[in-house]
Amino acid sequence: MAIDLGRNVPLQIQRQLRKECFFGCALCGSPLVKYAHIVPYSKIQAFLPENMISLCPLHYGKYDTGELSESYLRDARKNPHNKLQPQDAFFVETQELVMNVGKTKFINTYRVLVIDDFDLITVTRDNGKYLLFDVNFFDKVNNMIATVSENNWVSEKSMDWNINYGPQKYLVIQNPQRNITFEITLENAELFVTTMMYYNSSSIRVTRNEISLDENEIGAEIKNSVLKNYDAAIIAYT
Repeated sequence: MAIDLGRNVPLQIQRQLRKECFFGCALCGSPLVKYAHIVPYSKIQAFLPENMISLCPLHYGKYDTGELSESYLRDARKNPHNKLQPQDAFFVETQELVMNVGKTKFINTYRVLVIDDFDLITVTRDNGKYLLFDVNFFDKVNNMIATVSENNWVSEKSMDWNINYGPQKYLVIQNPQRNITFEITLENAELFVTTMMYYNSSSIRVTRNEISLDENEIGAEIKNSVLKNYDAAIIAYT
């Protein structure tokens, strides 16, 4: 189990598992997941959906150290958390997806942050309502250190990440050592994105009041605007 095979799980199987586990960790409902083999991959050498389960990074860690039994995982596979507690999934049911970035409100604009033509944050929906995230994390010298791809979490195992999910309220990903934070909050059916990230050795900060690149405010001209169906919310160059 020491080898992280999450990145190699075929996308079709990831999507199947996401639906079968009701769009979250089978044990707690968190939308951020890794895909685990109930019977270890080393024994079967195959990606079999019936032998796999979606687990958040915390519970994946417990799986990885052998704390979760096969029978416990199979029970969770049959009755995942969000099946039993559907209100705990991270979803927005409104027809239009409204996202607040800085002081600007974007409607149906899924590419949230694009720097030097590279997408750092994208937010879409699966099955018409469940939130899907694509987020790329870099350190200050532009090494990619973690990524979220359709809610699949992959990171360097040595890195110290804090991931917190408040059911149907917020998702927070932090690396205090690297001064990195990504937070998405759901309030009154609208999303609010705040972050502290790096790309191409530049810092990008998004608060509820402003957006800055290397401490210089960007996007001031669209503050307090409502923009719909844009190709991207924030596009900037270092």
